[in-house]
Amino acid sequence: MSREVEKIKTIVLETFFGTAEVGLFSVATEKICLVPPQLKPRQKRLIRGVLEVEVIPTTIAGSILLSAFATGNSNGLLLSNLVLEEELGVIKKHVGDMNLAVVEGKYTAIGNLVLANDRAALVSDILPKSAVKMIEDALGVEVVVGRIADRSYVGSLAVITNTGGLIFVEASEEEEKMLSELFKVEVVPGTVNNGVKFVRSGILANSKGAIVGSLTTGPELMTISRALGV
Repeated sequence: MSREVEKIKTIVLETFFGTAEVGLFSVATEKICLVPPQLKPRQKRLIRGVLEVEVIPTTIAGSILLSAFATGNSNGLLLSNLVLEEELGVIKKHVGDMNLAVVEGKYTAIGNLVLANDRAALVSDILPKSAVKMIEDALGVEVVVGRIADRSYVGSLAVITNTGGLIFVEASEEEEKMLSELFKVEVVPGTVNNGVKFVRSGILANSKGAIVGSLTTGPELMTISRALGV
């Protein structure tokens, strides 16, 4: 890794697999980042340098679209029950003392249904109480059950780190205030990739930096930088 990459703590524009939807293929916490094995070595080095994390190459459910099937924080990682045994084995080898929870039930896109940082989690109201309790135990934070803009797929509608958050532009002011208080960071409404409202699809971030889809405009970048504090 070059010294230049090691020093990056900012926003970097990128494409993965020819698309600007970089967030669909990756799951980052303060400690680790899940990425598809097929990601270019240069891009794995970039993620390692920007986010200062251990990069873990893996599929989940045989898919490279990792963000739908996993999410987490510094304490724990939640995985879809579609995860294969060999994939679970790979992840276990790298996460150290992080809690690893496979969330059972009919809702398999767990990454779309949970929004978390190291202080709290917002969990979709479509998940059963048993899953909510498992999530609370694994992530080790306060859990609130709810929606954003009356939409259940809360994990797709925002990017929350320990330093800030970018949320769905149709969220109300009351929801902005609630999320700011819950996660103990300022949250800001915005878009990515030239108007995409589902911001998680185009952003990979933690408190140290962000990798953003290449179609993101200058004004969007300014909002994202202010929102995430990078």
